[in-house]
Amino acid sequence: MAKRRRILDVMSGSDTSPRGALTRAALSALSPGYRAGNALRSAGFAVGLKRTYPLGRPTVSVGNLTAGGTGKTPMVQHLVCALVDAGHRPCVLLRGYKGGDEAEEHRRALDTLARIEPNPDRVAAAEAVLREAPDTTCFVLDDGFQHRRARRDLDLVLIDATNPWGFGRLLPRGLLREPRGALRRADAVIVTRADQVDDQALARLDDEIKTLIGQPPIAHAEHAWSGYRQGKPNQPGKTLPLDHLAGRPVMGVVGIGNPDAFAHTLAQHVGRIVHCEQLHDHHRYTTTQLNRLIDLAQTAGAEALVTTEKDWVKWSVLLEDRPPAFPICRAVLAMRFRDGAEALEQLVAERLPVTGSAND
Repeated sequence: MAKRRRILDVMSGSDTSPRGALTRAALSALSPGYRAGNALRSAGFAVGLKRTYPLGRPTVSVGNLTAGGTGKTPMVQHLVCALVDAGHRPCVLLRGYKGGDEAEEHRRALDTLARIEPNPDRVAAAEAVLREAPDTTCFVLDDGFQHRRARRDLDLVLIDATNPWGFGRLLPRGLLREPRGALRRADAVIVTRADQVDDQALARLDDEIKTLIGQPPIAHAEHAWSGYRQGKPNQPGKTLPLDHLAGRPVMGVVGIGNPDAFAHTLAQHVGRIVHCEQLHDHHRYTTTQLNRLIDLAQTAGAEALVTTEKDWVKWSVLLEDRPPAFPICRAVLAMRFRDGAEALEQLVAERLPVTGSAND
């Protein structure tokens, strides 16, 4: 947690120490190289030196501009459910980053609703899927905005209201994966975590997005918790209501792209957070570390340990042989729209129509 916090404090400029200033200078020296490589890649696609390839089925991409969590996972799952309801047989294509935790999280959440295909090469993945499952009617690209080789019929970009522009700088000095102007490639923008900023900040962000792409965000969404799951490793577990931990002391442990948002939401639903261990996205846990965290929760007076489904995917493997007696709850996350749900649904239906074969 401390290391990650220091990095973000350096990027944001809130660390005004000499060490922070020196680190910012070093990161700034690296940014022009990243910017040049990004510009060359974009130019390659613009002039046709780099090709895009159709995936063989209507395709929607869910992506972002910044490194870190903007809510792609719950948005992808929301879209899959909507596509299934419309009569599609979707497949989710994703990179399969590091330990494959995101792919497994999708599998557990979507079960039989969609095939999950992790492969850094989305084009090759789509070809393999259609050979094995030719009845697939559409593809959903998870984190696909920068994966431009895969042609898409609908490009959705998520902007996190709490840090929309990644401290205003490209990696590694800031969190932007591309310049803000890249947002013009998007067909529609969805602002996430809209409930975690005030109305004035949200209105300013809407104006910035409209200036960039010529239209305001199509929707505003919140990362809502609908309850908790609790149970033994590698088992579905039982579902608990959202007020299960109300008034009780808990400890949080999280290794996702935006752990601050997790801590913020956790504080709304429990009595007191005795400690929140914030780790890097895709953190690789060990059994020793998990046991230490459980011991810390007990020592600090917590009555339960709360984490995410994404983290639990890795925990369940490590704890399978010796499941702890201490209560571990994982938050059940859902995408809730403040507005724009119908407009988004209509856009998806227009760009990803269901053909007659979908219901055969």
